[in-house]
Amino acid sequence: MKKIGRQTLYIQADEQNPRSGEGCFIRLIDGSILHAYNRFRGGDGDDYDSADIAGIKSSDEGESWTEPFILIKKDEGATNLMCPSLIRMKNGDIGMIYVRKYPGAEGEDVLDTVIFARSSDEGESWSEGADILGERGYVVIENDHVITLENGRILIPFNRHSETKDGKIKFIYRSRMAFLASDDDGKSWKQICDNYSHPFAEYSRTGLQETMVFQESSGRLRAYSRTDTLCQYESVSDDFGVSWTVPRPNTFFSSPASPMLVRKIDDLVLAIFNPIPNYTTRKTTRFAGRTPFVMAVSRDDGNSFGDIYILEDDPDLGYCYPSIFDGGDYILVAYYVLEGKDRNLDSNKIIKIQKSEL
Repeated sequence: MKKIGRQTLYIQADEQNPRSGEGCFIRLIDGSILHAYNRFRGGDGDDYDSADIAGIKSSDEGESWTEPFILIKKDEGATNLMCPSLIRMKNGDIGMIYVRKYPGAEGEDVLDTVIFARSSDEGESWSEGADILGERGYVVIENDHVITLENGRILIPFNRHSETKDGKIKFIYRSRMAFLASDDDGKSWKQICDNYSHPFAEYSRTGLQETMVFQESSGRLRAYSRTDTLCQYESVSDDFGVSWTVPRPNTFFSSPASPMLVRKIDDLVLAIFNPIPNYTTRKTTRFAGRTPFVMAVSRDDGNSFGDIYILEDDPDLGYCYPSIFDGGDYILVAYYVLEGKDRNLDSNKIIKIQKSEL
């Protein structure tokens, strides 16, 4: 397989900033590119350590980047802010969807919710974040997973990871797939479908996790979910996300328990994922088998993926949580690089791929 892309940025993790990544991109009105991502401050870079939403900008099509700055700072009552997605709103604003984690009540685990904020000045300032989930619990949304459908609906895939026992909310690892949506440019939000479980949930520790969605040219939606059952599980919707087929294994997208991102760009559908599942005897190291990191390319609207390219293949590192930006004649891909032997150190890397390479 051919290796593609060249590095244009590497935000090295260190003691003060042990984890950066899980980001997204948007083109600003002045032509520059904004990359938003979660930036952890100290700790071990654990999912429950302190983090803000940071940003960097490029004015030369991703060739160079500014120093990081804070877009949205964690409030005092929050544990952290994570996993941003940026979208252009109908009225010209920029919308940001992200997770806000916060301490639960006594006897409860850390809880979280989904937040929506908007900017009318190209990311210079942001409205107060609105809780669009509207319930107590623990859910997961991932970076760059929010899409705007052809009918204008904003769709957010999320996964439920909690249940109530004896009046207390408890975290559960095995999760279910669901979708939030707005049909009025972010003014109101609601869950538009049932909660969907792994069809063999009793044999799966993960259930359906870190779901993503893309829309075919026909209007049909395809969702893919991370599982621990050797591949991504696929479900489709023909009514803009209101109902979904029973999730089924897509064995082409074999993978360990790590998420995949699929994006339609021009006449191509791009899928970025870790392709090797954690089979018996595989040496997975401490990074859960998240190497190599590949891009599969479809030229028939996602029905088949005839070309596969290597983005990363170091067996001693891990790569995950990609975001994709369409620059016209090029593509930017950002992701975090898991490194460090004694503790988590997750650096943020951006590569640039010319479409002529595909």
